Order: sequence, then C-alpha cells, then structure tokens
Amino acid sequence: MEIEELSLQFENKFIDELIHNNLTNTDFFHYSIHSDSVYEDRLADIKNHSYPRQQLVDYLLKYNERFHSPETNVNIKKLLDPSSSVVIGGQQSGLLTGPLYTIHKIISIIQLAKEQERNLQKPVIPVFWIAGEDHDFDEINHVFVPSNGRMKKKGISQRQIGKTSVASMQLDHRQCGEWIKEIVEGFGETDHSNELIKFLENCMKRSDTYVQFFEEIVMWFFKEDGLILINSGDLELRKIEQPFFKRLSKNSMEMQSALQQQQKFMVELGYKPIIQSQPNSANIFYEYDGERILLKKEQAVFVAPEVGLTLTENEMDDLIQTKPHLFSNNVVTRPLMQEFLFPTLAFIGGYGEIHYWAELKQVFEKMKIKMPPVVPRLNITFLERPIEREIDELSLSLTTVLNKGVADEMDNWISMNTPIPISPLVAETKQKVDSLHAELRNAAIQIDQSLEGLMKKNAYFIQKQLEFAEQAVEKQIKLKLENDISKFQRVEMSLKPEGRLQERMWNLVYFLNKYGPDILKKVKNLSYSFNNQHKVVKL
Repeated sequence: MEIEELSLQFENKFIDELIHNNLTNTDFFHYSIHSDSVYEDRLADIKNHSYPRQQLVDYLLKYNERFHSPETNVNIKKLLDPSSSVVIGGQQSGLLTGPLYTIHKIISIIQLAKEQERNLQKPVIPVFWIAGEDHDFDEINHVFVPSNGRMKKKGISQRQIGKTSVASMQLDHRQCGEWIKEIVEGFGETDHSNELIKFLENCMKRSDTYVQFFEEIVMWFFKEDGLILINSGDLELRKIEQPFFKRLSKNSMEMQSALQQQQKFMVELGYKPIIQSQPNSANIFYEYDGERILLKKEQAVFVAPEVGLTLTENEMDDLIQTKPHLFSNNVVTRPLMQEFLFPTLAFIGGYGEIHYWAELKQVFEKMKIKMPPVVPRLNITFLERPIEREIDELSLSLTTVLNKGVADEMDNWISMNTPIPISPLVAETKQKVDSLHAELRNAAIQIDQSLEGLMKKNAYFIQKQLEFAEQAVEKQIKLKLENDISKFQRVEMSLKPEGRLQERMWNLVYFLNKYGPDILKKVKNLSYSFNNQHKVVKL
C-alpha cells in the first residue's frame, strides 16, 4: 500500500487562493495555515483563555464509557492538563458512517493531533464532533450503491416525524437490519460479506438511535487511536453549554450584523457566501412541541412566527437557565460553541466548511474569541489495483480522471478507433436529403396546397430515419469496442462517479466488504502530509 500525491484543480475560487497562499489572510482568519509557527502561536493564545475542563472531562468520561476504550479515557483525562489542546472536526452521523470523506476527516484529525503532539511536546487530543442536533434526516439516511453503471441512492425506509433532532430519533432495528443486508449485497458478495453483516448488525443492536449506530462503527475502528466523540445533540451537554448560550442570546443581533458585514466584504472581493441567513436570525434553535425552530429576533423579543412563539429577553434567559436542553446551535453558532468548550489547536474542515468559517471572522471577533487555525482535511482517493491497470491500458492520466472524469477521453478513443467517421457522413447526408426534399415539397405544394403538412411530416420522418441509422451504426461500433469502453466506465465509476470525487459517493462498507476489516487499519496508519495535495492510496 502506497500513497501518490497529486495537485488537483479547485473549483472554489476562495479555496484555490487559500491553498496557494494568495489571500490576505487577516481578512478571513486569525492564523495563517502557511505560517511555520502557526501551532506554537495558537498554543500560546490558548493559555490566555479558560475552558470548562473539569466539567468537560467528567461529561466525556461518562459519555464515552460505553466504547470501552482505555486510550480514549486516557486522552479525555489529558484535558485536565492546562497545556493540552485538541484537534477537532465534525460531521453528521451518516448511515454506515456516510460518504468516505467522513472517514478521511477522522483520519485527518487523528493524524494532525499525533503530528503536533510530537512537534509541540504537549498533549494534543483528537476529538470528533457529531452534529447530532441536526434535524434533516434525509441528508444522512442513505448510501450510494452501483447499479447498471450508475450510483443509485439506497435509503432506509424509516421516516422522520417532524423536525426532531437526529440524536433523538429512534432506530428501527427491523428496517435497519434489512437495509444493511441490501447494502452489502449491493456491493457484491465476497468472502467478507457475512462477517461484515454480522459486525454491522451487532453495532446496530447496541444502538438505540442513528447517532449511536454511527458512533459504534466509528469507535470500533478508531478507539485504539484515542479518538474522543462528542455528540452535540446530547441533552446532558447543554448543562455545560448553558453559560455560553446566554452569551449567544444576548449578542445575537450583533453577531448577525457581523456575519452580514463579513459576507458583504467577501462578495465585494468576488467570493460567494455559503451561509444563508435572514437579517433577523438569532442563530439559535429552540425546541417547540418536539420540533427544532430557528428563532428570530424582532426588536427586543425572540420570535418563531410559524408557531406563534414570542419570548422576551428575560424569558429567553430564564429558559436557558432552567431548560437548556431546549436550545441548540445552528451553522453560525456551532463553531463558537466548540471554541467555548475546547482548547482548540486546530479545526479540521472540508473545503465548504472552510469557506463558511471565513464568513464568521467578524462574528468570532464580536464574541471576543479568536478563530482557531482552520486546516483543510486530507483529501483521499482509494485506487484499486485493477482500476490502476485499466488506467495504464487506456493511457489515461490519473490527474485528468480525478479532475474531469473520462468522458472526453472515451469519446476521443472511440473516434480514433472508428475506421470511418459516421456522424459527419450522416450530417452531410441529412443536409443533402433535406435540400432534395425541399424541391419535392415545393412541387407537391404547387400541385395541391393541402399537401404541405404531409410533406413536412414526411421530411421529418426521413431525417429521423437517418438519425436512427446513425444510432444503429454507433451501437455496432460500441459493441465492437465494448471491452475497452467498459474499462473507461469502470475507471469513472470507481474514481469519478456521477462527476464527483470518489469520497463524496462511495461508502466505507464497499471497501470493508471487498478487502476485509483490516483495510481501514492499514489506511489510517499510513504517513500523511498536510501539504494540500490530493492523496491517492493504492490498495
């Protein structure tokens, strides 16, 4: 197993300029990831702030005890050391861990934590933040499986009632058990399939919710790395978060104004903001009658017009004090809450996350908090040996495949291997036939005007027949070249399915099913460099 590094194109202008160090960094972040002293500088700043370390340790020990990980418990206790810090990143609790980029993010967190613990000679702890308070189940309730040359979304049939958080959504064991078998079967039966199904079923049986199901799978593979899980949807966590929710509430309009100012500034520089927010958004969710409702603020009151809710500032403060479990963060306040809880050495994010964190710089400043170094996660593609051989046989460039897919190369290859170009001949024939038919149409109309419609229809049918002939010839060409065309299609399905990178479509279970449970251990223990190069891991 080896790693090849490639430079890929960035479609996002902001990310491209960040990676190539072409941003005026201080406009968007408080630290430059290109600085050699970035982590030393950040660690020095952490020492000047206080964190609820004891409360957090007590809570995390209790929350993570069901994973039975001595390494995780040791790491949790390290948080009591005032010189300790964390590398943190997060994701929603996707089924079977969701797209591969979730696994890549966890590997990134662990790798950077280990790297900086060696460099700084201080405890640096890996933390994965599960966005369990999110209520959009449709975003995580599926896995893509190959079907007839396409990637097909295979969702679980359980339905969500209302806008309840995923963390509180009970798992339907019967439906989930059937769905697990369908997914593994969709990836094809192998020597590992039965063992894999049994493993996933056992993880499911130990879980009451979808978040717990996600956690069981993740910790099975990463508990020996000392990974700490925190579920932002856990109601017990609200007791620690309560003081900061009060601060967020009191400063809600100032934060919203800061967000809009930063977004306006980015637009003026040609960057398109990602966060969509109303001018009066309070950026805090309130659970009302079992559903999460995003609060707005109008003058001196918090409102949720869709349910007729109105709360004065004092009522809001009292509710946070007495019922903190009713409140949760949105995309704007979640990063701030992470910084309140954890001494963060670095935040690991995908490109989309990094873009929207840049929109929050003035929001952080309004709350008198420095944004931690925002570090791009590792971008990884798994290159299977059969696919690598076919890339070589087709004389394809791996960089081109990952950037653009294979469609253009396949069309060029078909053209080069077609003895007579059919499309130009058909186009020329259609033009000549139409010209001759025009004379016939004109003659027929002179004989009888009522024939005009019939002759136009006749011309249309002739043109369609020529197109049919073209398609028939092309079909025969493709049949003769079917073996090589299939190679192109397999390469694209593996590396650039549906025009997207592998990590956004494929799921970990495919690789576990094909290569066995040890494959992830081998991948995660490789040596990775945070140099913003795309990593191609050859399996």
